[in-house]
Amino acid sequence: MLISYKWLQEILGADPGVDAVTSALGRGGLEVDRVTHVGASLRSVVLASVVATRPHPAGKKGLTVVRVDAGGAGGEGVEVACGAPVIPAAPALVCYAPVGAQVLDRSGALVTLTEKAVAGFTSPGMLCAEDELGLGSSHEGLLTVEGGRPGQSLLDWEPRLEDWIIELSVTPNRPDALGHLGVARDVAAVLGLPFRPPAVAAPRASGAAAPAAVLAPAAVEVRDGDRCPRYDGQVIEGVGVRPSPLWARVRLGRLGVRPITNIVDATNLVMLERGQPLHAFDLDTLRLPIEIRRAQPGEAFVALDGQKLTLDEDDLVIADADRVVALAGVIGGADSGVTATTRRVFLESAYFEPRGIRRSARRYGFHTEASHRFEREVDISGVPLSRDRGSALICELAGGEAAGEPIDAYVAPRAPRRLTLRLSRYQRIIGAEAPARAREILETLGISVLEQKADRLLVEVPEHRPDIAEEIDLIEEVARVAGYDQIPSRLPRVGAAPAGARGDYRLRRKVRQICTGIGLHEAVTYSFLSPQELKAARYDDASLLRLLNPLSEEKSVMRPSLVPGLLTVVQRSQRYNVPRVRLFEVSQVFLPHQGEASGASPLPRIERPPVNEPTRLTIFLAGPRDSYLTRPEDVDFYDGKGVVEAVLAELAGSVTPAFDLSGEAPPWAHPKKGARVLLDGREVGYVAELHPDVREALEITSGAVVAELDLATVAAAYKAPVAAKPSRFPAMRHDVALLLPLDVPAGDVLEVLRTTAGERCEKVEMFDRYRGEELPPGTHSLGFALWFRSAERTLTDDEVDKWTKAAVDAAKARFGAQQR
Repeated sequence: MLISYKWLQEILGADPGVDAVTSALGRGGLEVDRVTHVGASLRSVVLASVVATRPHPAGKKGLTVVRVDAGGAGGEGVEVACGAPVIPAAPALVCYAPVGAQVLDRSGALVTLTEKAVAGFTSPGMLCAEDELGLGSSHEGLLTVEGGRPGQSLLDWEPRLEDWIIELSVTPNRPDALGHLGVARDVAAVLGLPFRPPAVAAPRASGAAAPAAVLAPAAVEVRDGDRCPRYDGQVIEGVGVRPSPLWARVRLGRLGVRPITNIVDATNLVMLERGQPLHAFDLDTLRLPIEIRRAQPGEAFVALDGQKLTLDEDDLVIADADRVVALAGVIGGADSGVTATTRRVFLESAYFEPRGIRRSARRYGFHTEASHRFEREVDISGVPLSRDRGSALICELAGGEAAGEPIDAYVAPRAPRRLTLRLSRYQRIIGAEAPARAREILETLGISVLEQKADRLLVEVPEHRPDIAEEIDLIEEVARVAGYDQIPSRLPRVGAAPAGARGDYRLRRKVRQICTGIGLHEAVTYSFLSPQELKAARYDDASLLRLLNPLSEEKSVMRPSLVPGLLTVVQRSQRYNVPRVRLFEVSQVFLPHQGEASGASPLPRIERPPVNEPTRLTIFLAGPRDSYLTRPEDVDFYDGKGVVEAVLAELAGSVTPAFDLSGEAPPWAHPKKGARVLLDGREVGYVAELHPDVREALEITSGAVVAELDLATVAAAYKAPVAAKPSRFPAMRHDVALLLPLDVPAGDVLEVLRTTAGERCEKVEMFDRYRGEELPPGTHSLGFALWFRSAERTLTDDEVDKWTKAAVDAAKARFGAQQR
């Protein structure tokens, strides 16, 4: 948002200084990006009247020698060479830049004039066009002015031509700062200046308009009070369309708005002043009545910029009896706007519901000055004031007169917003007492204090501050205006957290410590993904949560898993020739509730969206495993299984993880090289090599294995380790080799051996696997070590042989094993 300091000065009725104003804006929360001093070089430019002209002495084509009276002694004037095709005669005054003055060249660079001979004639300065003074873009002829005197400085004639343009970053919650009036109100509050909004004069009315010229209130019909609760208008007769005065054109141009005609410029000046967009219709092009309604499906509309639109039934439009004449709050129509032949104007000032304007503007790719403000909400109470201000300014610039009574169709009045500010709560929130001028601050901001009792203020919030909805907002307003630098810096009193507090945070921290301790690096990926990333990971579109209003297609879907984000990291690593990847991420994923639609329709307005957000730990290994003095080999399923066991050994307590080859695999998992991870019979995750289709889609050439664990389920399965007194007697190990069919899971065999070897069996481990031609086809040999120990005595070989035989017999009966 561009702000004119001179304009703020006019509204404030004071000159606090540019530095004081920019400092006040920054302290009040409106960030100042840049301040540009413009027009200072015009101090050397003076007004001059043309005395006489003669041809260039050397006959130079296109040049004329012009004698001008620039107010010098003797009144003889000076002669300068001029290339303008037309030299204006008195009483018009031209702008003369003498030697030493600064003007702009064709490239826009500032140059200092020196005496220069042109075809043998030395010109002591030049007569200037608009663009050479930085006052516009026109170079068609000399800039002429009226009302001054020869020799008068251009800035003395019009002080508003020198200014300081302040560039602000305005957050979306501050629509009041999209106009000079709102910014001036903030400056006054921070600086402690008295503030009284400028009075709005009623438009000039003669009362002599013909009855046909008067637009009766009944000629305006609001059919959608929800989308347009207030619509105002005024008819202005006898206007003359021409360029605006110099000050108006310059002011608009410096604030980023292109000057067009005096009537359009008047509406833009009011918008920049009050933050309320206005629109001027050529009344003679309208066929009454005027309706504010929803568009008919497929209704045609030609916008002001020539675009032909097919409207949606969600669009709010302004229409006459025949056609749509404006897309409400966004852009006017091509055949109802002001032209050079316009003599009667209907001026519109309205409040349009912000969300509807935002939808229409985005639907057709418009972002206009009007839609920018309507999307953020304008002051509904200021609609008639802006109408009157615009009408008066049009009458001033275009010479028209108001005809008939103004129209104010306030079809859905709003009740006043009243809040209570407790000064005691201010102190609890801010950590300091409320300033003595808290009431003054609120009233300067336009917040009326209706009643003050003890430490309570009952206030009425103005409509130009839609962001103030609760008591905490009032506290923020007082604090920011009083100055955040006035808040004392004290360390807060922090007590010890009760047992069990912030359990999820502590669990995440422990997981990070475990993973980094075993050599993994933490990754942080986006919560938003593109449909292409999820498609590459083989996720189905139907089960995804789509954003209703994404910033881009690349970030339009909420992640159902951490795997797609880590896949992108691995893909990038391999492109940078870093094949060895050891990553983990611990964060939320986003899953729809069972039975809820994913994202094809807007979410219902409930306190929590219908989304599950479980915390997941995902581990990603890719590239070669660590090796020494041997050929490197890619990681496989067993590397991932080992990492999962190492992590769960710390997270699951005394519960030993089990791996089940049955069950449905995640989309990204290899169908034959993965397993469900179980804790105490509960599934807590999955570990698998990456699916070949995923590797191919992402061009991952090395081996890759992924493990994904649900931390809430892991935490629920946790059992505290049980301390046991170690035995002072030695353990005895018996090894057995079993011939088994290839389709028998080794884990099942190990579990049978462990559970049937008796209570003295401490553990069972598989230490060997052998396949050879001497073994029957379809079989392999698995070697198991059984460890036995007693806490009371040393075991005998006969006892251990008996228990080992019982375990082997159970394996024979269950799996058809043969002991080798």
